[in-house]
Amino acid sequence: MGKRSELEPRAIDLFASGVEIPQISVELGVSENSLREWKKRAGTEWDDARAAFRKGMIAPANFEDVGQRVARAREITARVNGNAANQGKMGMLLNESLQTMLYDVMCQMQTSDLLDLEAMEASIEQMKGLAVILQRTEQAANLNLKREKEIRQQALEDAAKAVETTGKQAGISPETIEIIRRDVLRIAS
Repeated sequence: MGKRSELEPRAIDLFASGVEIPQISVELGVSENSLREWKKRAGTEWDDARAAFRKGMIAPANFEDVGQRVARAREITARVNGNAANQGKMGMLLNESLQTMLYDVMCQMQTSDLLDLEAMEASIEQMKGLAVILQRTEQAANLNLKREKEIRQQALEDAAKAVETTGKQAGISPETIEIIRRDVLRIAS
């Protein structure tokens, strides 16, 4: 049995062309349960590929592209979930997702004989929602960065005051205290 990332595009290709999961299982050497789980995790990609094939919208050579889109979506999801603490990166990922959706809509527009207005309208609505999410995420990330910087600066100022107070109590010369205080505050810059 090979890696999922290598086998799933082929599984989507077979499914789209009308092969059922039990036959795909035999051909690829992957359990039916695993294939069903892959299909479930991919959302509508497998069924969309089959519907597109039946409508003649995509040629069998394009199924690899569908598989790559599934892998790309899974990677983005893993990054977002894995880096939720890093909001700047999450904003970048949302931005990349929005760009990918925009590209998909533009590709659909270029194939005017295959234009599916309902699907395009749904994609445009999704892009609008994603753009709002992106804007709000970036605003929140910027606000968090600003607050974090202010908190760090305040902590350094408190540390500098503590150096001054402790230095005076310990009998350290005012010049030495000032040097230490400047060094503590210089950490911020």
